[in-house]
Amino acid sequence: MPKDIKIDKILSLFQKSIFLEKVPVCSVNLPTDIFRELCLFTEQCRKIKDHNLSFLFEHYNEGKNTYQVSIPKPDIEKSFIMPYLISLGQFYLYAKKNISFEKSHRNVLLRENANHYDGYDLWINYTQRGDENPSHTHAGLFSGVIYIKNTETIPTIFDNKIKWFGRPGNIVIFPANLSHSVEKQEEDFERITMSFNLYVNENFLKI
Repeated sequence: MPKDIKIDKILSLFQKSIFLEKVPVCSVNLPTDIFRELCLFTEQCRKIKDHNLSFLFEHYNEGKNTYQVSIPKPDIEKSFIMPYLISLGQFYLYAKKNISFEKSHRNVLLRENANHYDGYDLWINYTQRGDENPSHTHAGLFSGVIYIKNTETIPTIFDNKIKWFGRPGNIVIFPANLSHSVEKQEEDFERITMSFNLYVNENFLKI
């Protein structure tokens, strides 16, 4: 496939993207096939969550969450979400900084913790009543939230002022140093999101 046709196909995935006002956040709706893939991951990882040794795989992060767990590395590497997230990072650079896909090719990467149980920075947040996530930032170049279940009434708050009510199947990407938070959950249901971090190869881009 000619390179320009391939890039056009990638860009078509993000043609309905929205950039929020006042904060550098981009919102996109996931392709249906990828959203289904992620829903399967949430149920597969529930087996880890419900295991009596689940604390061994628990992903530690800011705030209070009922349980956080990274998606197993082998599952990520054979999925479509990994190249999709990398392409989303490339799109953000293209849209906001006018950096071509050719230049960013193989320079945007899913952040990795080599030889560790949470191998890639792509994890699931299972939250219940009473959980909350105070204002914080992430490592890497870009971070994001993927909305999976019961997310419509509890917003992600960016820069302590802009609220985004992500619906299931929605994804947002933003600079990793942008502060964001989630208010205390007051409702009796399980809210499920995913979070991720991307970075770039050294010396490629100075942010």
